[in-house]
Amino acid sequence: MARNEKDIVYIVGAGMSAGLGFPTIDNLLPKLWERLEAAGIADDVREVIRFHHPDFNASRYETYPTIEELLSEMKANADLFTSSRPVVGGFTFEHLEERRGKLLHEMALWFHELTSTALEDKPSWLISFIENVKEENAVIISFNWDLVLDELLFGDLLEKSSYGLDRRKKGPQLIKPHGSLNWYKQETAEPLKFDKKFKLAGSDEYGVFAFKPLRAPRSKLEREYMPLIVPPVYAKQFEGPLFKHLWQETVHALSTATEVRVLGYSMAEIDFHARFVLRCGFYNQEHGELKGPSERAPATGRAKVVVVNTSKLPLKRIRAAVGWECEFHNQEIGEWIVQPSSDRA
Repeated sequence: MARNEKDIVYIVGAGMSAGLGFPTIDNLLPKLWERLEAAGIADDVREVIRFHHPDFNASRYETYPTIEELLSEMKANADLFTSSRPVVGGFTFEHLEERRGKLLHEMALWFHELTSTALEDKPSWLISFIENVKEENAVIISFNWDLVLDELLFGDLLEKSSYGLDRRKKGPQLIKPHGSLNWYKQETAEPLKFDKKFKLAGSDEYGVFAFKPLRAPRSKLEREYMPLIVPPVYAKQFEGPLFKHLWQETVHALSTATEVRVLGYSMAEIDFHARFVLRCGFYNQEHGELKGPSERAPATGRAKVVVVNTSKLPLKRIRAAVGWECEFHNQEIGEWIVQPSSDRA
């Protein structure tokens, strides 16, 4: 079987964004706290944190939960809200959801600002990475929400196919299975001007749109636009046809890849969805992509898998999902990218 033209696939995670000034799961909440105070919501968030972590002190870094831990606790709180009390007290389910929403919204606004900063002062390794992706006609599977790669790869030419949602179009693709800061559900996107959005997926009842100017939408009416992002929780939820399509495209891209380069992606122990879908793609390399109830395409064979990370801890998890040995580079992503290709091999 002939190889897919896009036979090089990059899988990028928080390690790449961290190299551009974005926070990691571990330090996000402490770094966000000053913004929460400025927005006047720190006291509300503090109350929720202290319920789950009585020793929490905003001035002591070691007492902060990770953002993943906090949002998971808030979800468990919401799921069992009525089951944990005989009557509703002064703190209601609506209060909890409002605080969760405000926390996520402030985080989204912050990431928009960090995106702007990263684009103003692009490191040389990022420019080299973008040039490589375009030259290789590669697919990027990004578990990050930010818009740095979107802007540098596509700019004003951003369209549905840019996100891997139209196989008829050729060119680099950026598949974002955890959502994106410029994606909005229909009810949120409704007020946005028609010429500043385009439809990604869904029906008239459940559509998802992308906002083309890669910035946070501004509203004269002070309307809050919450993007379609999958919160970092232990039990992630992927609702609607868009995410189904994105996961299918993730498997499709990996199924015939000749080389997969995993940059700064840790594949956390609890991220079962990502691990399962990536495993499907690597399984297909050996057994063929599924084409029908009992039909598979000819197998294209094992891809070379390169893992670049400053920590060796994720290597075991990634190797388990791949199913065979991976080439490991224990270094910064930027250092690896700017090396001559002969040295990176």
